[in-house]
Amino acid sequence: MTIRYTTLLLALTCAGAFAAAPIQKCDDLASAKFGADVTIDSAKLVAATPNLPEHCDIRGSIWPEAKFAVKLPTSWNQRFQMEGGGGWAGVLSLGPMDTAVRLGYATTSTDTGHDAQKEPGAQFAYPSATNPNAARKLVDHGYLAVHETALLAKKMIRAYYGSDPLYSYWVGCSTGGRQGLMEAQRYPEDFDGYVVGAPVLFLTGLQMKAIWNYLAINEGPGKIAVAKLPTLAAAVYGKCDALDGLKDGLIENPLKCNFDPTKDLKRCTGDSDALDCFTGAQIEGLKKVYDGPRDSKGRQLFPGMPVGGEAMAPQGRNNELHSGWERTAGESFGLAESFMKYMAFDPAPGPTYDFHTFNFDVDSQRMTSTGLRIDATIPDLTAVKMRGGKIVHYHGWADPGVTPKMSIGYYEAAMKAMGEKETKDFYRFFPVPGMFHCGGGPGCGNVDWLTAAVNWVEKGQAPSMVVGAHVEGGKTTRTRPICAYPQVAEYKGSGSIDSAENFTCVAQK
Repeated sequence: MTIRYTTLLLALTCAGAFAAAPIQKCDDLASAKFGADVTIDSAKLVAATPNLPEHCDIRGSIWPEAKFAVKLPTSWNQRFQMEGGGGWAGVLSLGPMDTAVRLGYATTSTDTGHDAQKEPGAQFAYPSATNPNAARKLVDHGYLAVHETALLAKKMIRAYYGSDPLYSYWVGCSTGGRQGLMEAQRYPEDFDGYVVGAPVLFLTGLQMKAIWNYLAINEGPGKIAVAKLPTLAAAVYGKCDALDGLKDGLIENPLKCNFDPTKDLKRCTGDSDALDCFTGAQIEGLKKVYDGPRDSKGRQLFPGMPVGGEAMAPQGRNNELHSGWERTAGESFGLAESFMKYMAFDPAPGPTYDFHTFNFDVDSQRMTSTGLRIDATIPDLTAVKMRGGKIVHYHGWADPGVTPKMSIGYYEAAMKAMGEKETKDFYRFFPVPGMFHCGGGPGCGNVDWLTAAVNWVEKGQAPSMVVGAHVEGGKTTRTRPICAYPQVAEYKGSGSIDSAENFTCVAQK
């Protein structure tokens, strides 16, 4: 902890409370000057409701098209929190902002420079007579709009309360996770603490992976019907659920599971497709999904999907089978197809592009220019460490859309770049068994990640374990420790397996 943070902690201890009030009227912010590139559309004091305290709501834009919202609670906890987006962004994260306001945070979010309704998918990056700012909008989406909005929000905080925030936090998952890592890599002075969830940090590679997976199991002879996915899930969990000594509906560490579709799936007799078996083409397709994209020489281009996400294949009523696993794959393909049409290459091929023409030998390199703008893959975060920043990074082991192997690869690259001990001094990664993308699933993915980050930044309490909960119908049915990588949760041998107190974090065996 630097002298700066020690001094702040001493000051806060002496003050005895985190509370501050505005020094000027909210309406005055509408006419305040925050820079030539900033337009303020409105600044209104919103009265308290049963669900939200009184706060100043400011809306506007940063040139050329980056819209923002800033919310400043009348009773302020002297902290600032920025909320990340999802998908291709294009909308403001107003729901998470309201959560922050309820906790007393001054908060903001940005649409990253485009309107998702007017320019769905990656169309905002496609230059045309009606979209002259496409090149800048790609940069805004990649990293710049978040940074500029963070700086602007801090100016508004200073103008409204008469002081800067004592601490600044980033909170985001998926695209929001990528945005958080991008901030840490490019602008480490913007935030003191980061909550980074399931980051799509290697975004160009992820889109390539989605095309690879779609070609493998969503069309042609390898196509797998939705109705067959519960059979796949049953085979995976039958092979791997009990590897940690407990048959509890969770795979503690999928990397320890040696599930092999060739050996562990029932082969259809005569290769005739049926619900309870898999054809040879389907088995080969699944092997490609689990292995990940490779070029014609067998070189790995992007990590494959670990087992576990197949649990997103529940059986519904009247034998109607629904598959979140396939739904997520379909959504991932939709994002990827738009990406290839409008953003991946320079020049962009446009709406006539056929994804079947993607060449895994050469096209991954053709995306390098775009990757420099949108991929958050720089592993050296020394600047974050030097300023006293802290990163809490989590990812669901059963995430079927954004492979957790990407997060593991990045974290291990960070430890290689900075040293294992040096990295863990400010950056810790938490894989969550059984959690889907950003939440949900059979695991205990309901975790207060923000408090873990705040306690680390403000109290020096480094998290080696957090407690996660599985909640159904508003009731907690199970709790488990979520261990800092590479440790795993191990049952102590007695007591309920649904209580975290009966587990401990140990080194992976």
